Amino acid sequence: MLETLYVMTPGVSIGQNGGLLVLEKDHAIIKEIPMATVGSLVLGRTIQISTQVMFSLVKQGSLIQFVDHKYQLVETLGDEHIILQRLLWQVECFQNKEFALSGAKYIVKHKIKGQISLLNQYKKSREISNFKAINHTLHALLKRVDRTKKVETLRGIEGLASRTYFSVFGFLLSEPWQFTGRNRYPSTDPVNAILSYGYSFLEREVRVSLLAVGLDVRIGVLHSTNNRKDSFVYDVMDIFRQDIIDRFVLKLLNRHMLSLEDFDISEQGYFLSKSANKKWIKLYEEYMDTEVTRLDNVTPRKWIQREVQSFMAYLQAIEVHIPKHDCENIS
Repeated sequence: MLETLYVMTPGVSIGQNGGLLVLEKDHAIIKEIPMATVGSLVLGRTIQISTQVMFSLVKQGSLIQFVDHKYQLVETLGDEHIILQRLLWQVECFQNKEFALSGAKYIVKHKIKGQISLLNQYKKSREISNFKAINHTLHALLKRVDRTKKVETLRGIEGLASRTYFSVFGFLLSEPWQFTGRNRYPSTDPVNAILSYGYSFLEREVRVSLLAVGLDVRIGVLHSTNNRKDSFVYDVMDIFRQDIIDRFVLKLLNRHMLSLEDFDISEQGYFLSKSANKKWIKLYEEYMDTEVTRLDNVTPRKWIQREVQSFMAYLQAIEVHIPKHDCENIS
């Protein structure tokens, strides 16, 4: 199984000895890893890596992802394996309003279904204030998706569904955690901080899965491109936010696998402390590589990869409804 390798410790250098990645610090070897098992290498800003290693990883199809001190993605190396025919197909089809609308509907429907499923699960063991009205609203918004004629309207539905869902998210948490509403930057409480942190890890998972099926991450169907380089990543992330990250965050917090002491606060808001980063990565990787009954007995990482392939198959299938000159089939 290909793994994601995180190297964040200051002073670590990465070299190569035959088919092995060699991690050293202070001239001592601290770890050796078969290069063929590394699907993605995530590097902090202080890590030293040889050109030989980068060449070998990119050649075998691995991704090298550079992140800042908050684990926010800065750049990806090794994502230039887009098939030209597929890129041309994506440019042509994704700009077709009918095609984009169908793809955007797929995303929003899956996101709302994920929200409904998570809330229904927690309703079995927790008292969720105004649950009946919340559940009714989400189901009504789900029905509206099929009747929607414009992507702009879909964005409004998605936004309303998210506000509705997060309005009761605090009821899913145990003491001492508190949540009064979703905010991003700055995060005004630990729960918002860990949600945003988790989504940044999901971003990398989705990016790798999209590149694996040969799709360009810049050209989306739901989020406005606006010259951003990763609109399609944010599109597809919406399919997985609740089913993967929100459930993981709730597990960590409610089972006290993280504590309030694991968070720092500054003028930029709350964020996971440096000492808690290693704990998060360990727990996250264990979670992503553990088979889950709810996900058809596959790991969350494999489920993301499988669902991205299903989405790709869906996009290809809806071509039959698009005028031939607007969208050439790539199959």
